[in-house]
Amino acid sequence: MKRFRYTLETVLKLREIKEEEELKRLSSVVSELNALIAEREFNENEIEKSYLEIESSAKVGKSLTDYLSIESYIHGLTKLNDELDFKINDKNKSVDLVRLDVQVARKDKKVLEILKENRFKEWKKKHSRAERREVEEYNENIAAHSIYMDSIFSEDPKKSKKVPKTFKILNREDGGDELMSDFKNIRDFYEKFYMGQGR
Repeated sequence: MKRFRYTLETVLKLREIKEEEELKRLSSVVSELNALIAEREFNENEIEKSYLEIESSAKVGKSLTDYLSIESYIHGLTKLNDELDFKINDKNKSVDLVRLDVQVARKDKKVLEILKENRFKEWKKKHSRAERREVEEYNENIAAHSIYMDSIFSEDPKKSKKVPKTFKILNREDGGDELMSDFKNIRDFYEKFYMGQGR
């Protein structure tokens, strides 16, 4: 049986590659987004630690320059986080756009996969029918051969449906009688052992 061949296999492979590329691109953009979020969280933690440091140092007493330094640090981190919020917002939009590209690539691939599956089912059905026909023809040939062999080797002459043809050998001047007697001997042997009509 011939193997199944999908004519659009190359296109399907290209669409699989396209989907993989889009997934890599999505992974890269999500990684960038996660890095921005992690940086923002780190800054938030630093701001919180700085406020705790101001509270604890108030009891001990710190110089004005120390307070101003911490305040400046907090202000810098807050400004940085505001910028990070804009970057995170933009990166979220990028992630959404790349996700759409992934969905389109996945849908394009899925269409060809479904088409391949349907073509395979049609091919399987067609070849199953062809195989059935071959088996049926083979069985018919076996049955016909069996009937023929039964008719040849049957002991009962009534069961014999086919009588083999006999050919008349004409007398020839050079030993025609000997040929005729040989033929009769062969025919008698054949009828006795194969047709059950031996004399």
